Amino acid sequence: MTQKPWTSGPLELLDHAIGHLRDGGAFDYRIAMISIDNAVELAIKTYLGLPKRVRGSEGPSRQRLQDAGTSFPSLLDLLEEFGEDKLEGVDLGDIEVYHRLRNQLYHDGNGVTVDPDHVDGYLQIARILVGNLLGITEEIDMASPSTLLGELVEKWGKLEQATRALAVVHLPKEKSLRTPMTSIVDGLVSKDIFTGNFRSRLEKVARARNGIVHGISVAPAEDLRSVIAELDGLLNEVPPVQE
Repeated sequence: MTQKPWTSGPLELLDHAIGHLRDGGAFDYRIAMISIDNAVELAIKTYLGLPKRVRGSEGPSRQRLQDAGTSFPSLLDLLEEFGEDKLEGVDLGDIEVYHRLRNQLYHDGNGVTVDPDHVDGYLQIARILVGNLLGITEEIDMASPSTLLGELVEKWGKLEQATRALAVVHLPKEKSLRTPMTSIVDGLVSKDIFTGNFRSRLEKVARARNGIVHGISVAPAEDLRSVIAELDGLLNEVPPVQE
């Protein structure tokens, strides 16, 4: 598959991050986290700045994009406004949390360390987001999770993508986009696509997942494995999409 010229920057940054994550030193983890965040920011700016005929939809004016470029939260707001259909499997709140951690690393230097689990977690989110925004899902599949937290984040993303794909077919369009996944599942329960038991288990997993991903310290391995096992069970119950 021919790589588009505007995809090379984010891909190179992610590849650079993966190399440092594999090297396994404290310095490498810091550099990897910064590179992942840079890849996310560059991918968002690239997507929002693409011509309409390339992106396939209207985008922000040059002035709005320029103004948002100086504030990461504003850039996320702009992405939510003009790219909500590209956010399947991605929680912008997760990105904002990881971006703040990246800022600590960048501004405080050697005084701050980052756990490889958080680096891997952010990498899995970045893989989904960059792939969605730039249409390079196959090219972005360059590194499977190397930690339990990364595996949890990846599987949650797959569950959300599969659930929203069902919503596109069975629910009104506005229900398949930025509606919280639990609300989407409510709609699918009403259509007999999911059961009430699935919905209650999903809610428990969502609470546990958010607490783990947004936590300052990494959760114990047994907690991570427990949530991953629940995610596997839910994923196995998601029916295939039938147009």
